[in-house]
Amino acid sequence: MARPPQLFAGLFAVVWTCTVTAFHCPPVRFRENAVPVELADGRVFIPVYRHQPKKSKSVKTVVIGLHGAGRNGDNYFQWITGAMQNAGLQDDVAVLVPVFADYECTAASWTGKTKYTGDAVKWSHSTRQWVFGQKSDRQGDWHGISSYQVIDDVLRYAEMRYRRLSKIIVTGFSAGAQMGLRWSIFSPQGLSGTSITGVPMTIILGSPSSVTYLTPARPAVSCRGPDVTVDDNCTDFVEPDEAHYKTCHDHWDDYPFGIEGIGDGDMPPGSIRADVTEYLRQYIKHDSLLQQTLIERFASKDIVFQFGDTDTKKCGHGTCANDCAAMLEGNNRLQRGINYMWHLKWVLPGYEPTFSTFHGGHRPELFFAGEYFNKFAFNTDGWNECLWDSLSCFSLLVKALIAGSVVVAVLPAVCVYVMMHRHINNHYVRKTPQHDLEQSKPILGGRSS
Repeated sequence: MARPPQLFAGLFAVVWTCTVTAFHCPPVRFRENAVPVELADGRVFIPVYRHQPKKSKSVKTVVIGLHGAGRNGDNYFQWITGAMQNAGLQDDVAVLVPVFADYECTAASWTGKTKYTGDAVKWSHSTRQWVFGQKSDRQGDWHGISSYQVIDDVLRYAEMRYRRLSKIIVTGFSAGAQMGLRWSIFSPQGLSGTSITGVPMTIILGSPSSVTYLTPARPAVSCRGPDVTVDDNCTDFVEPDEAHYKTCHDHWDDYPFGIEGIGDGDMPPGSIRADVTEYLRQYIKHDSLLQQTLIERFASKDIVFQFGDTDTKKCGHGTCANDCAAMLEGNNRLQRGINYMWHLKWVLPGYEPTFSTFHGGHRPELFFAGEYFNKFAFNTDGWNECLWDSLSCFSLLVKALIAGSVVVAVLPAVCVYVMMHRHINNHYVRKTPQHDLEQSKPILGGRSS
């Protein structure tokens, strides 16, 4: 009996997805897509997974993907290019996924080609080092580069390489969305919905574990209850005080959960706030109204949010940020996301944040397969994503058995067992992430009015 080629390709991809979840140098997958993008005048490079059509002149859209805490750029590259291929746009779209490495990697190792030389930048101290914009590790007498500057540089690389762009998408999920949000607050890119060179630009962010508030006020206790739905409306924001709230030793508004400390010249050298301030000062000089300037710049950007409607597992035990300041934002990712949408509406008069939900938990594959991401990125619909930790792909296992390939069938079964014990979320069996944009819950509105 003939074996369906798509079935075995899918099973092979599943096995790799289960086993490859970190930065690898040389890359385990997509070796032909591994390229070095030079930074700091060629002193170092950032490892990038790149898809580009044979004719670079045909590229109309570029998608820059920001991976999650696992530094699994290969997975994000697979999800984004999968959406691109589903839309039939592989000849019109370029995809760039930089990887924020945590150990040494040479350009020759990354590409498999000895003609490339140089060392990769790395952020080896913690995930927060690159998520929150801190500089990379020192290399000799070079003091490193902010991860936010890296995004700017990859964006410039794209504009230099693809001269006929009509759209730029910057997207991230989970830690990638945390990074993307904070970068969008401070970066000069995206003002008035365009890149610095004038190319239309949209930032699409999915389910960040924490956010950065633009004022010291935080959601009232009534907005941080144990139960949360997508219909919750948080309209009460107050500044914490010792009488009624935790104040986190008066540090609840410190960056990265607020913008306190950014622009302050007294921050210790090498600290996250000092590095982000240095990055920001390239574009905004000493401004006595820095907070208002950042708010106005952020409001002009085209930013889209989406959250999993069952991403409700309480933060803690490594699930998501449980810092004192983070817990003032909400008890879980969905609640934090919904509260933040109302914060933006509350702090930016006339601003209507664009957001929706997909039916699922903390699942990047659902985010990238869903209608919302695909509508904004590729102007097309999403598709039914097969989840290997649910019964939704049971039929494929049956097909594998019928095909007589017991070995191939056993491998995804093992993957099912592993994934079912990955307490990613309290709900695993998900339905199709398809829903009409006008009926998505909740939508507060469109762009700024």
